[in-house]
Amino acid sequence: MVLSPISFRFAAPMDPHVAGSGTTRRSSRLDWVLLHKSARISGHRNATTAECHTTEGEPIEVSFWLVDPLATLQAYGTHVTPPGVSYFSVQCPGLDDKDFADEPHILCANASLVLFSVDFVPVPGRTFRDLGLRCTQRFVYRAGPGKPSLHLIPDPDIVRPNGVSALLHCGDAGSEHYAMVFLRRKSILGDKARYYDLHVFSSVTRAWSSKGTLPGLSEDDQKLLAKASHATYKRLGRCSLIEKKTYKLIKVGASSLGYVDLSWGILLVCDVFSECPVIKYIPLPASRVCNVDGDGDPYIAPEYCCDVSSCNNLIKFDEVEFDDRDRRSFGNQGWKATTWSRDIYWDDWRVRSSVNVANISVDPRYSDLLPQLWNDKTKELELKKLVFYTPTLSKDDDDFLYVMSKLNSEDDKAWVISVDMKHAAVQAIAPYSTKGRPLVVWQCPYAFPKYLELTPGDSPFFILM
Repeated sequence: MVLSPISFRFAAPMDPHVAGSGTTRRSSRLDWVLLHKSARISGHRNATTAECHTTEGEPIEVSFWLVDPLATLQAYGTHVTPPGVSYFSVQCPGLDDKDFADEPHILCANASLVLFSVDFVPVPGRTFRDLGLRCTQRFVYRAGPGKPSLHLIPDPDIVRPNGVSALLHCGDAGSEHYAMVFLRRKSILGDKARYYDLHVFSSVTRAWSSKGTLPGLSEDDQKLLAKASHATYKRLGRCSLIEKKTYKLIKVGASSLGYVDLSWGILLVCDVFSECPVIKYIPLPASRVCNVDGDGDPYIAPEYCCDVSSCNNLIKFDEVEFDDRDRRSFGNQGWKATTWSRDIYWDDWRVRSSVNVANISVDPRYSDLLPQLWNDKTKELELKKLVFYTPTLSKDDDDFLYVMSKLNSEDDKAWVISVDMKHAAVQAIAPYSTKGRPLVVWQCPYAFPKYLELTPGDSPFFILM
C-alpha cells in the first residue's frame, strides 16, 4: 500500500516578523526542535544561515527557522504563544523553482549536524549520477562549534551510489569533525544471506574510505529477518532492506547506527569506527498490533501509526491502534497509543507506557484555540474529535508523544498535540499551516539548536508559524 499522493508545490515561508501571533521566544537557547523535513525555497536569512557551493560551483545557502516545541501555553496581552514546528529554507542565488526537481529534504541529523539533499533538474554541465530524472547533491550543516557552516559531500566512488547515508561525530557531540556513513545492500550470486558494504567519508581528510563487505547476520538474526521480510512481502509486495525505503536513521550509543523500517524492524550497525563493524537485527515488538487485515494487507501505511526514536543506548517504538481503522480519517474516533522501549543489550522489548485518547485530559484553556473539541455534556475538551494523522516520539528518555492532527482532512491548518503519556495529559497544542505540505513523515526531533552559539541580538529568529 502506498501513501495518498499529495501534489507537489513550493511553499513560500511566512515573513519572520509577522508569522503566527507576532511574538518571539524570550530566550535565544533551545535544546531541540520539531523540524519539518522538507525545505522551503527562500532567500530569507538569519543567524543560522550558512553557505557553500554546489558541485558545479553555484552558491547555495541554508537557514533554519526555529520555534520552541515545549513552550507551555502563555498569554502575552491578547496573544497566545504555543509551541510549534520549525522548518528550514534553501536558496541558490541565480536559480529558481524550476531548477529544483523536488523540495530539498533532511536525510538525518546527529547532535550539531544535519544532513540534507537537494535534487536539481539535470542540465548540461550538472553532475548526474543518481538514477531518475534528477541530480542529487548532499550537504552537511554544522551548527557549531563556532559560526554555522555548510559543506558539500562528494558521492562515494562507486558506480551506483544508491544506499542510505548517516552522520556520526568523531569524538564528543560538540566535536568539529564528523563522518558520513554510507551503507548499501550487496548481493552475492548463489548466497541468500544478506551482506552490506560500508563506506565512510571523513571531514578531516575530505575523502571516502571503504570497510569492504561486512560480516553477515548471525543465523538467528537471519531467521528473524527472513520471517519479518516474508510477512512484509506478503503485505506490501516488497521486501524492505537497506535502501531508499528506509524510514528513519537513529544513532544508538556512541557510534552505532540503526536503520529503521516500520514494516520489518531495525538493522543495527554496531561500532561503525571499529575495524570490523558488526550488524545485528532487532525485530519490532512481538506484541504490537500490526495494522493488517485477515489477508495480511495493511489498513494504513505504518508511517500513519508508528514511530521509532533513540536516546543513548535506549530505543523507543510507538504504535497507535484505532477503534475503527476504516473510519480513521473521519475524526471522532477512539485510539490507543503504546510505547515500548529496548536497551541494545536487552533481549526483548518492554512496554513503557500506554494511553487511551478517551482518558487524556485537556486543559480547558485550550478551548480558545480549539472550541470545536468542547463537549457540552461532559464540560470537557475531547481530543478524539480531531483526525489523527501521524505520531512522533521525543528523542529524550521520557514518555512524550507528538501527534499531528486536523479538525477535518480538508483543512489547511493542522495541530501539533504534545501528549504526556505517563500522566495521560496534553502538555501543549500548536497550530501549523499545512498548505502544500505533506503530513506523512512530517517532522522529527533534532538537537542541533543547542549547539548554535548565539548572542542576545540573535533571538528574534525564533518565529511562530
